[in-house]
Amino acid sequence: MRAVAIACFLFSVSFIWANVFGWYEAYEAVKRNDQPNAQQGDVIGTLFIPKLNISMPIYEGLQQLNKGVAHDERSALPGKGNHTILAGHRDTVFRKLGDIQRGDEVVIRTNDQTWTYIVQHIRIVKPDDKTVLVPKAHPTLTLITCYPFRWIGDAPNRYVVIAKQKGAG
Repeated sequence: MRAVAIACFLFSVSFIWANVFGWYEAYEAVKRNDQPNAQQGDVIGTLFIPKLNISMPIYEGLQQLNKGVAHDERSALPGKGNHTILAGHRDTVFRKLGDIQRGDEVVIRTNDQTWTYIVQHIRIVKPDDKTVLVPKAHPTLTLITCYPFRWIGDAPNRYVVIAKQKGAG
């Protein structure tokens, strides 16, 4: 019985240790300059959510999730098409996303432009739900994170915030 308890304890400690390092990297990304320069490698802009009082850099490619908010390369860049998808970890950069509500503003800023979106829908979907990737008729921003927020380990669902560009369509 002690061996099982010790094994469970060691597994928990290793899991927490790994998450602390991932959290710290994302936390440092949020603390950096809130108006990144496009020449900083893979930073393509900044995501602002005024209601949640958060500002964080957006990195190109889902492989950048450990740094902060990641642009899904299967979607358009802001201003370059009608559907931009951004993802972030629920326990770091998107830990407050559950507090967002319909009608709240979400802002993306790049070096040359700013886009403001208004939250229209919030959905909870399965990880394999491809409807979040569907092209949209009007400029749309989709934010995705794992759900439930306080789940330990791989979360069974995704929390999806869909926002329409202010003044579009």
